[in-house]
Amino acid sequence: MKKSLVLVAAVSALLTLSACGSTSGKSGSNNAKSSQVASKKSEFHKIGESATVDKVTYTLTGVATTDERNEFDDTKPANVIKVTYTIKNGSDKEVPVGTDLEVYGPDGKKLESYANTNTMDSVAAGKSIDAVANFGTAKLGEFELQFAPFMSFSNAAKFKATVQ
Repeated sequence: MKKSLVLVAAVSALLTLSACGSTSGKSGSNNAKSSQVASKKSEFHKIGESATVDKVTYTLTGVATTDERNEFDDTKPANVIKVTYTIKNGSDKEVPVGTDLEVYGPDGKKLESYANTNTMDSVAAGKSIDAVANFGTAKLGEFELQFAPFMSFSNAAKFKATVQ
């Protein structure tokens, strides 16, 4: 919830600032960039592949169900999927880990994080880290995973994985 509020505030501020700027002489290059971005939106990666967003490379290493449950969790999802991935930070600043992944279920609904062993950390510039995230879901099937550094305004790296 905090991430959503921060993101809405940041987008609002960015739109306000961009409305004050000049766009003369840039429309041609913006249209070319829009075309490149649109073609990247439909591109999905799969387990074992890597994709880079804002100099941060995400490699999806696994998506599977887990029997591990949090005894204090009241949501009691029918299934918990465990996502494992590697982050290589090619930027010049530290990057937070644990706020960089959103997962959408077979029905297209965003899944809530499940309180198992989830990586909440950061990775220094030029370094890498192996991360884990868990999500509760009622149904199994094809999942869409979207990776992007926290507060990134770039398109997310999109992956698809089927879990049965």
